[in-house]
Amino acid sequence: MKKWLLFVAVLALSLAWGLLRERPVTAPSVHSAEPLTPPLYAADTGTSALVRREVVLMGSQFILVADGPHEQALAAITAASERLRRLEAEISSWKPGSDVYRLNDNAGKFVTVGADTLTLLQLAKQVHADTGGAFDISIGTVWDLYPFRQPGAPWPGAEQIAAQLKNIGADRIEIQVADSKVRLPPGMRVNLGGIGKGYAAHVAIATLRGLGIRNAAVSAGGDIYLLGGKSGGPWQVRIANPRWQGQVIEQFTLRDRAVATSGDAERYVVREGKRYGHIIDPRSGLPAQGVQSVTVICDDATLADAYATAVFVLGPVEGMRWVNARAGVEALIIDGEGYVSRSRGWAAATGAAS
Repeated sequence: MKKWLLFVAVLALSLAWGLLRERPVTAPSVHSAEPLTPPLYAADTGTSALVRREVVLMGSQFILVADGPHEQALAAITAASERLRRLEAEISSWKPGSDVYRLNDNAGKFVTVGADTLTLLQLAKQVHADTGGAFDISIGTVWDLYPFRQPGAPWPGAEQIAAQLKNIGADRIEIQVADSKVRLPPGMRVNLGGIGKGYAAHVAIATLRGLGIRNAAVSAGGDIYLLGGKSGGPWQVRIANPRWQGQVIEQFTLRDRAVATSGDAERYVVREGKRYGHIIDPRSGLPAQGVQSVTVICDDATLADAYATAVFVLGPVEGMRWVNARAGVEALIIDGEGYVSRSRGWAAATGAAS
């Protein structure tokens, strides 16, 4: 299902024309020192140029920035944008004819899918296994029971939830890698929103790198990959307070790594004075509790995306234990009371170690 990232990790690209900041994906906005009317910008910095393009894909705002010789950076940004549009056409669940649309429409039958869809489904199954089912791309039939799209709609009953839980379980997806065929169990629907944007950041960076760009930043609806640095200094990341707009929890620089955040600040409902976020625990069918936001840093943008959701579901204690047991993965968790905890390697990963 679509993850609706909070984007608490705000990518602060200190470009020649000002500070680039992105807000939550449900109401994205970008601010700088100059009006942002055209979709493409270039700022010359001697022998290189910072070229930035904004596009709307997968229902979210994507920002791509490349630092390099102007013509090369421009061509690379254009190629990356086109690659992302092809990816969207393949994996978006709401586009008729897409792989995911056809899978959901033909549950119970084998469907031939493209390379990107096959890769994402394999990764989604692996993360499902690695997290004990805390991450599950088949949660959509349960998620649809809740009034997140229509806050005034009724709350689902235990029987409704139990009935739809029978359709949940990414481990039951059948994949025939040799002939690129996939079969969903009857009644199951999948949505790659919780892992697809991270993968989009991965393929965009791979495209830019393949065309000779060595310094770039991609924000795919809030999932970020920072490649190298830039002429004006390092890429910066800010983690904002999910309950206090404008308040920064932490700021650091990063290069050659991915950052992803999941949270409940943007999509939630309040019932009888209690706040329920949109992230559902696939194991119970109930909204995950005890966490406001999770920010994950790791080498792979696709995994950072999925891990952020999984850790949110696991909760502050079990989630941090899970992170600390995995090499190369770090997390900052803000629990339900607003207390902040950091994984053992967080300080070293963000340059805060003494």
